Amino acid sequence: MDPEFVRQTEGLVTSTLDLYRTAGASPRVGDVWGCTNVGDFLCGFFVGEMVGSALSAFQVFHKREPTADEHMEIVKIVEGHSGQIREFFAKFNG
Repeated sequence: MDPEFVRQTEGLVTSTLDLYRTAGASPRVGDVWGCTNVGDFLCGFFVGEMVGSALSAFQVFHKREPTADEHMEIVKIVEGHSGQIREFFAKFNG
């Protein structure tokens, strides 16, 4: 995978997680979405958002769809931040 794309994707995950740290979460999440473990829901939402955003960025950057292997590389980039992501969202599981 192109090193510049990897760098930008790493930056996307880090900067977006920083935004979540600053903004927090809506107190209505559990009620609106009917979830018991709000942190787990938000974690899944965040990971989906990051993978989806990175896949869209890949299409713009490379002007084509990613292959299955490239898709998995993008997932691995996001998974590389799993510790920080889990740690942050776990606090919403009250």
